[in-house]
Amino acid sequence: MKKSRKEYTKNRKLSNHPPAFLQVEKMALPPFSGVWLILLCAFFLHACNGFRVDKVLKKRTPYESYLDALEDSPLQNSSMVRAWREAGEINGDSLQVDLPHSEHFYFDPQRPSAVFVHFFAREGEEILVSGEALPPNLPYFMDVFAWEGDSYKRLVSTDSTQRVSYAVKQPGKQVLRIQPELLVGGVVQIKVETRGLLAFPIPDKTSANIGSFWGDPRDGGGRRHEGVDVFAPRGTPVLAASDGRVRRVGTNRLGGKVVWLYDPDLNHSQYYAHLDSQAVRLGQRIAQGDTLGFVGNTGNAITTPPHLHFGIYRSGRGAVDPLPFLSPFNPAPDRPVEDAETLEAHALVSVDKANLRASPNLQGDRLASLERHTPLKVLGKSGDWLRVVLPDRSEGFIFGGLLDMHPEPLDEVVLGAEDGIQLEWDWPYRVSGELVQGTARVLGEYQGRVFISTYTGIQGWLVN
Repeated sequence: MKKSRKEYTKNRKLSNHPPAFLQVEKMALPPFSGVWLILLCAFFLHACNGFRVDKVLKKRTPYESYLDALEDSPLQNSSMVRAWREAGEINGDSLQVDLPHSEHFYFDPQRPSAVFVHFFAREGEEILVSGEALPPNLPYFMDVFAWEGDSYKRLVSTDSTQRVSYAVKQPGKQVLRIQPELLVGGVVQIKVETRGLLAFPIPDKTSANIGSFWGDPRDGGGRRHEGVDVFAPRGTPVLAASDGRVRRVGTNRLGGKVVWLYDPDLNHSQYYAHLDSQAVRLGQRIAQGDTLGFVGNTGNAITTPPHLHFGIYRSGRGAVDPLPFLSPFNPAPDRPVEDAETLEAHALVSVDKANLRASPNLQGDRLASLERHTPLKVLGKSGDWLRVVLPDRSEGFIFGGLLDMHPEPLDEVVLGAEDGIQLEWDWPYRVSGELVQGTARVLGEYQGRVFISTYTGIQGWLVN
């Protein structure tokens, strides 16, 4: 028997300085110089078209150039452009993924949107970002931002190849933004992969052969290990992990026979210790892979098997963990295109309790415990985990096996003239009257409210 609306819901919880281009008289510039020409062009563009000087003097990323074009077009004051700009503003970082990571996303052409992939970048790694779209000609942007003090600052942007790699010189929070152009949609698969910036210093070995790590106790806990140890037979060549110049060749109490190599590109010094003998001289230019010395156990390693102690020191900071610098390539899993079939779908929680997590794994922080029949919208897919958004717009990851991806209506409810439907959870507006009267299907329940669909095609939340 069909229930009335009241029967169905009664038991439910329900500045003072002038611009720079006006201060040119204070600058001692030769007449007709190239700088004068640039400033004159900037002034002319600003006066005639209202352009900002930074648009002329600063190289624009593909995203910025596209946004400039939108804001200089007849659409500049439209709600669509405003919604597209707002969608690209970086949201909170409660969701985090571990690297390497791959994920599919679906973008609805009728709704401006962006997706943010938050992760922690380790100093010494190279991060490789790549994207692939279906259809292949889908125009979209990918930009990486790093947290600097009190806000996210743009780090790198992809070009038309949708691929970019960069060195992590400071550890910290980073975020990848993926956003298609206005009024276009489709599926985008992204990969965020990592590899160390340095070559491994012992031939035919990798970081899997490290026998002692950064931070391990030394001298009965009196100090901590400031490097990594790689055990190898005495006399094994010790190879330069990068190009550089020999800064020091000598002997000390702890390290025994040592070599210091300065890398100007990464602005750090590499420390090779416990050598049986050295094979380079002070000031010598070195190419990656050149032999610096040979494995031994000199210094305070005299009682241990032969091994290389490898450390990295940054000016003003001292020792840093070398492990990320030496990590092998970590590829992200390949996800078949079929993984995207469930994206943008509406699903229901199919168990009594389902945990919404901050990461796509069981170790992710629990954000919420969702009840059976909670409706969710699927935004992304990473293996068995789905990135979802709740009716109140909060996001998280949930294990796909806890959802019904093709749910049938839970029930039916009869709506009267006094009933109304909110099209979105947080909208104050309602549709009522003849447009919603009659029988409606119940599609889900959240926080005591009922999600319904009328037979005239209106979906939304029943107003109690």
